[in-house]
Amino acid sequence: MLTLTNLTVDKDLSYEPEFFRIYNPQDRDKLEALLTSKPHIRIHDELDSQLDELIKSKHPKKKPEPQQMHALKLLHLGDLSMEDYGVWVYYPWSERLVHLLDEEEFVSMRTNRNVYKITPEERDVLGKQIVGVVGLSVGQSVSVTMAMERGFGEIRLADFDLLELSNLNRIRTGVQSLGLPKVVIVAREIKEIDPFLKVTCFNDGLTEENMDRFFTEGGKLNVIVDECDGLDIKILLRHKAKSLGIPVVMDASDRGTVDVERFDLEPDRPILHGLIEHLDHTQVKYLKTNEEKVPFLLAMIGVETLSNRLKASMIEVGQSITTWPQLASAVTLGGALCADVCRRIILDQYHESGRYWIDIEELIGDKTPKADNEYEVKDLTAEPLTTEEIESAIAAVKVDDQQSVQLTEEQIKQLVSAALFAPSAGNNQPWKWVANAGKLFLFHDEKHSISWGDFDNITSNIAFGTAIENLKIEAGQLNLEMNYALFPAPNHKRLVAACSFSPAQGTTYLPELAPLITQRLTNRKQGTGSKIEDEILRTLTNAVGSNGGASIQIVEDKEKIDAIAEIVAGVERVRFLHPQGHHDFYTKEVRWTDAAVHSTKDGLDIKSLELSETDRTGLLVAKSPEVIKLLNRWGGGSAFEKLSRDGIKSSSAIGLITMPTYEAKNFIKGGEAVQRVWLQANLQNLSFHPISAPLFLFARLNQGNGAELPTAARTALKKLQQQLQGVFPQLVDQQGIFMFRLSYADEASVRSLRKPLDEILQII
Repeated sequence: MLTLTNLTVDKDLSYEPEFFRIYNPQDRDKLEALLTSKPHIRIHDELDSQLDELIKSKHPKKKPEPQQMHALKLLHLGDLSMEDYGVWVYYPWSERLVHLLDEEEFVSMRTNRNVYKITPEERDVLGKQIVGVVGLSVGQSVSVTMAMERGFGEIRLADFDLLELSNLNRIRTGVQSLGLPKVVIVAREIKEIDPFLKVTCFNDGLTEENMDRFFTEGGKLNVIVDECDGLDIKILLRHKAKSLGIPVVMDASDRGTVDVERFDLEPDRPILHGLIEHLDHTQVKYLKTNEEKVPFLLAMIGVETLSNRLKASMIEVGQSITTWPQLASAVTLGGALCADVCRRIILDQYHESGRYWIDIEELIGDKTPKADNEYEVKDLTAEPLTTEEIESAIAAVKVDDQQSVQLTEEQIKQLVSAALFAPSAGNNQPWKWVANAGKLFLFHDEKHSISWGDFDNITSNIAFGTAIENLKIEAGQLNLEMNYALFPAPNHKRLVAACSFSPAQGTTYLPELAPLITQRLTNRKQGTGSKIEDEILRTLTNAVGSNGGASIQIVEDKEKIDAIAEIVAGVERVRFLHPQGHHDFYTKEVRWTDAAVHSTKDGLDIKSLELSETDRTGLLVAKSPEVIKLLNRWGGGSAFEKLSRDGIKSSSAIGLITMPTYEAKNFIKGGEAVQRVWLQANLQNLSFHPISAPLFLFARLNQGNGAELPTAARTALKKLQQQLQGVFPQLVDQQGIFMFRLSYADEASVRSLRKPLDEILQII
């Protein structure tokens, strides 16, 4: 039986060869002792062919004949034998002894094929330079390429990592190097190419403690190549380089991105082109979590300029992969680009700073890209709501005027001002209020709400219900009682409600909720998970009431809350990966800048989503349709599930409001119940966050026969629907209207804006 337990594990970390010039008696004795102690050493003696090349190089116009070559060779050797000539170089890590021309002739011949891309004079300049390379994945390719061109005399290598199996997709070495320090691997490779180059290794990587030595000990660096992963070191080394006037070159191994900062020519240049000036980079070394690091990383790399595959891969980090991917082809290209740039900086042939892209896919690609239908979207538009349509619809309504009062303009504005604070899906505010003859009419202004998510006007109808509820409450403040008819003109579907008002009889309608109308808000912050008092839960249940057919169920069980979190997360993934759902989210729903928030006064302020910096970055990265195509091909996109999962799991309770059947009027009546519960929850200092996306997509699945849903999405939604029915059994025979989470949480970051009154109210 084979046993390996007693074998010696190789721990040799040497990277310096030994030189023997055996025309020197002392060196001859040392070499003989070495060969005696290690008779198994492999000897490589190709000096004869090296001499052939050397002599040919001295006679470029005419190649010497064999007999002439032999004579020239003997003349060149002089008094030395072939064995004594040159230098014997012993590589202890591979136990090889190699016979070479000595340094001057070796350098001349090894760089002979560079001439005149690099002149002999330029070669000699390069040979006096000191280059630093930090990070030895891309850095290995840079270092070895520069060594092959002999672009330096000394190279300082810094990396603290050991070689792992997964590194072998881009680091050129063999499996026998697994477990070795990367600096040792690269140093050995350089020494095997050119044993006369000086290599200085920093096995601990570049640190604050050794940075002075790395930059200046034995001579100041002429250029530094940054390929390290540590954000703090990336920033600190640039500050150091700037203070010393040393140019910095970096490759990103994506789209052939090369970054150059000429601190030698621009001593006042901001580091990283000023991309992180808005951040406190003095704190970067104290950052521990990805959440803290992402703002710096995002600013450094520039999300908009990443390749689509890297963007999609970023979304999968921590989901289906553990870290960012890198390919050998990109790393090799990066090595070539950095080596070229460093050489031209040193030789005073290039003087600029900037970020550059040598995108192979753009430069070398199909002239006519293959057509695909993986991301087909419609630019959903609606017919404008015209004055003619409004007047025609109003004329078709029969209103009993016997009990109604004629509202004054002041009363109209007060009532509609309260209505406009109602919630709507994505804060799209789908309403148009029209006052005519002292009455109010609610129209569906579809240009605001038309989207893939508003299947069969479900979300709009719920919003109309919430607005009507606000109107009823505010009417009570005017000692009025509101009466209304839903869809009162059958031939005018966009007329949602006709509202009339009469003097209040008896108790004012829900006066305790009136002050909450303008204060109500969505709070997506994570909760504490604290239990809600039973009395408060009863208050919320009572708020639904019995009129209209709405009912409510509230679950507090943590296992059920966790189950709901997974269901909602799964639905979010389906929604984001659906091209139209993805398109509408980015183009219709979210406002990404403060300027957009204040100019439109609708949609969701990105800050209201209460995202971590990592998740916000993920959303920015996922904006590209090409990213969604890739994620669908890969079966990826699990990161989208994170957007809601943690928040839901932190909830104290989850509520569900249902109606008996699937009807447009029931969604409006259900919306009224939603608003009462929402206002009452805020009155009890509870955070309220809608999580109804499953109900809306299930409606598309059930009532729309899965319209526009791919087979995989239909399958996933059917499974998720069954799971939700397991938590809320009433969904089997009732229509889900609205689902929400309740929690005790910190104050929301922002409040959604509303369009001004004159945009949504028309008095005719």
